[in-house]
Amino acid sequence: MAGNVIERQLTRTRTGRIRYTVATPNDDAEIRRLLRENPMPGRISLSLEREPDYFTDAKQPDETKVTIIARDGGRVTCVGSCTIRPRFINGTPRRVGYLGGLRLDARQAGRFDVLRRGYEFFQELQAAMPAEYYFTSIAADNDRARAFLERGLPGIPFYEFIGDYVTMVVSADRRHSIETSGSARISSEEQIVSLVNANNCRHQLAPCWSEREIAGLQNLGLGREDFRFVVDGEGVIGSAALWDQRGFKQTVIRGYQTWLKQVRPVLNLSVRFTGGIELPAVGKTLSNAFVSHVAFVPDRPDILTELIKSLRGVAAHRGIKLLTLGFAANDPRLTWLRRNFRGREYRSRLYLVRWPEFGGKAQDLDGRVLAPEVALI
Repeated sequence: MAGNVIERQLTRTRTGRIRYTVATPNDDAEIRRLLRENPMPGRISLSLEREPDYFTDAKQPDETKVTIIARDGGRVTCVGSCTIRPRFINGTPRRVGYLGGLRLDARQAGRFDVLRRGYEFFQELQAAMPAEYYFTSIAADNDRARAFLERGLPGIPFYEFIGDYVTMVVSADRRHSIETSGSARISSEEQIVSLVNANNCRHQLAPCWSEREIAGLQNLGLGREDFRFVVDGEGVIGSAALWDQRGFKQTVIRGYQTWLKQVRPVLNLSVRFTGGIELPAVGKTLSNAFVSHVAFVPDRPDILTELIKSLRGVAAHRGIKLLTLGFAANDPRLTWLRRNFRGREYRSRLYLVRWPEFGGKAQDLDGRVLAPEVALI
């Protein structure tokens, strides 16, 4: 239900034949078509796709994911989802829903009523057992979406801004070792959970992982072999993982603005000498993986540098070109990364979302830094 794809001013019109339902596997092909055919416009047009099965990640342990679709006749014209899972709020695990994956068919552009009724339908579904908090992200440069959702219109939940979020993309690098100094192999999900949750509880909206959930991520492309750890004489003091999600979630290049299309060959040629990030051909899936499960003991940001260097080497070894990280704009970890790595940055805004009957408020949050897991957004 995020607003990052509402690209035009929305107006009130009649919904007519629009029908809202909870999506099932029978809707899979239509949802994937909608995602494919409705990329996000911009200097680089991107489609966020879910091939070969939209529902691949729908039954993870400790998560509840509900997807709502709107049909106009027999055609899916809008889709949005909410994933509820344990996340830390003020140091305590709480049931928190992330609203995301909203796509509106270009043929429905300007249909305020389609979205309004979708939110009302979602509200009805959640009323019996709502999450304690809901949040979402909106691209910072998507002024129209922000203006629409922040306006507090009838039928639309209240969007309360809580902070800026920075997604940082860095290139892989074969020059770095795929192992860390003092590296270790952790032998159980219990050890991973203990290390990561001890870090995450110091932040807001960071996931609270369970052992069975870590084990279940094997089905989504994240296994123990994807983790890297740093140890000293007292044990494990840092961790991070390289999560390649392209097996079920892809970012596909769908077009470039004319000027960028013209200069793309020159830019890509210069990248070979400068070590920057290439612009892929139209129709290509970004060769990208997420840096996830980042944890290290307090006051040791140098551990983060070591882990990222190692994962850059792992990515290059596997033929992955880009690594994506995400941190709140005021997170000291982001400041440290900027000192040590070059990359492109993309800003978004984080909001708590609430309805009159349910959903937590921003004033409930203490001063901990926001830290939603970029791989789960």
